Amino acid sequence: MSYRLDLTVINKNEHESRFALSLHNLTDKPLKDWSLHFLFNRYVKPDSLSNGVVSQTGSYCTITQTDNLAENGLFYTEFTVGTAPFTLYDDGILDAFISIASADEFIQPISVDISRIDLDQPAVERYNTPLPEQAAEIALIPKPNKMARLQGYFHINRHTAITTPPTLAQGAVNWLQAELKKCLNESVAVSPKGNIHFALNKDIADEGYRLLVENDNIWIQANSASGFVYATSSLLQLIPSLPSHKADSTYSIPMVDIDDQPHYGYRGMMLDCGRHFHPVERIKHLLDQLARFKFNTFHWHLTDDEGWRIEIDAYPELTRIGAWRGPNETILPQFTTISQRYGGFYSKQEIRDVIAYAADRGIMIIPEIDIPGHCRSAILSLPDLLIDPEDKSVYRSIQNYSDNILSPALKGTYSFISNVLNEVCELFPAPYIHIGADEVPVGVWTDSPACQKLMAEHGYQDPKELQGHLLRFTEELIESKGKRMMGWEEATHGEKVSKNTIIFSWQSEQAGLECIQKGYDIVMQPAQATYLDLAQGYSADEAGVDWAGKLPLDKVYNYYPLSDLSEQNSERKHILGIQTALWSELVNNQSRFEYMIYPRLLAVSEICWSEPKHRNWDDFKARLKGQLSYLDKAGINYRHCE
Repeated sequence: MSYRLDLTVINKNEHESRFALSLHNLTDKPLKDWSLHFLFNRYVKPDSLSNGVVSQTGSYCTITQTDNLAENGLFYTEFTVGTAPFTLYDDGILDAFISIASADEFIQPISVDISRIDLDQPAVERYNTPLPEQAAEIALIPKPNKMARLQGYFHINRHTAITTPPTLAQGAVNWLQAELKKCLNESVAVSPKGNIHFALNKDIADEGYRLLVENDNIWIQANSASGFVYATSSLLQLIPSLPSHKADSTYSIPMVDIDDQPHYGYRGMMLDCGRHFHPVERIKHLLDQLARFKFNTFHWHLTDDEGWRIEIDAYPELTRIGAWRGPNETILPQFTTISQRYGGFYSKQEIRDVIAYAADRGIMIIPEIDIPGHCRSAILSLPDLLIDPEDKSVYRSIQNYSDNILSPALKGTYSFISNVLNEVCELFPAPYIHIGADEVPVGVWTDSPACQKLMAEHGYQDPKELQGHLLRFTEELIESKGKRMMGWEEATHGEKVSKNTIIFSWQSEQAGLECIQKGYDIVMQPAQATYLDLAQGYSADEAGVDWAGKLPLDKVYNYYPLSDLSEQNSERKHILGIQTALWSELVNNQSRFEYMIYPRLLAVSEICWSEPKHRNWDDFKARLKGQLSYLDKAGINYRHCE
């Protein structure tokens, strides 16, 4: 250890905290002309430092104008942030390095060891969800609406085959074959003499299915490709984790009769790949699990301030520049991995491959291209097109950026949106495009002559109307491609988009209700009940964040959208479904990725699929106990309940 960085809470109240930061030089050489670079996810008030000068871009902070640091010496400063008291170790400094000034300004990071933050709070025991000793015999999640246990078992082994399926079932058959090969270590054939039968039944609801497991045959009936997938999902969950006969890899499946269909039509998960890049294989593994638990939508968050992740032919700079960050890159380090170049993007061919993979599993992929906020990676990649040099507006976004909002007064903004969305609409077959539209800060566009002129031309009184102006252009473009626009609830700001836009309510239940009352269709995604980046318990060592509170498993399971509205209330028809989300500021590896998602994803699947009257917390826990052996076999690093 050569250098050590400590952060300690020294004073706090409901709205403000003061910290002591100490950098220890543990070497026998002094540091001259040095600066400290570190990641901190709160805004450091610049005038609050007792020693040195801080600059901050997003979570990337640099302290300069410091004295020489003597051998075995200490640099000490204090600073203030306007935040409630920290409760998690993840709130501390996540990464840091020292650099020495150089003539060419090329940064060569010197590593620093970081002590765990001293939160100045009593210890809190780990939050547990005790599961019953006995797992449910049939542990299907989500719970089917109708199921009867029959006497006996069907045996899957190397002699099992699938009869020639109808065309609508081909995707489900592809998925079933892939999963059975993992169990049997050999392919399951498609044969006229097979004993797993897929058949069309026009009397079944579009997303419904019938699954009958008998002693010698399995019968799957549906009226849609998705119905065949959901039946396959239930069948796969019936397969035990271990074979009943190891010698010939025989798996014994309980005989059941299931008649099932979903409660909500939209059952989604959003993954943020902008803050941290998630490789294709990680996404495919997630899609396997989404299909297993009967989700039908993958919302792919592909662009943000910290990274542009989708190949766009019209603008190769978006991935050449915007997909990468580091101390010597155009985009500075953020969140983690501070001292090296970090990033990645998806080629169009990779995206096509993921879309096809998801389609076999009954999952539609909706891309999100953030407009007009969260655009820093795009703006810095295309400065000649997207920066207005006359705009002197001063603002700070919630993520501490002052340069991340597109200008609605630049011609380049409209050509950028058109060219990008033309390619996105062509690439993704889904009938929806999500455009974000969230978190545009106060102060933007207020000191831009071009924006003020645009407001005067249209008689706009509030800068928010400029957001509406830009989004209305975007909506018309998307509709011209035969698709429907989606956005977070801030898409309604400026009141320019039509009621054809689907709104995702993330800030609160009340925000969702207000959108419904204005006539919008909505997907409920309140952070307080569905954000999987939130910590799963109350002890300081829980991974995650807590800006919207803590989110243990039972709180997820007991969520019911707009519970104050009766089932008979006509406004409920505007609730298309539920979506969960994993924001990835602190999710940069497979282990943490899985830890934050599982087992809460299983709880979300049930509130999406099962009728409320069939949901029961104790029964769910017994079925969850039965699912853990699968999660273990799949090598998933889930958070243990006990």
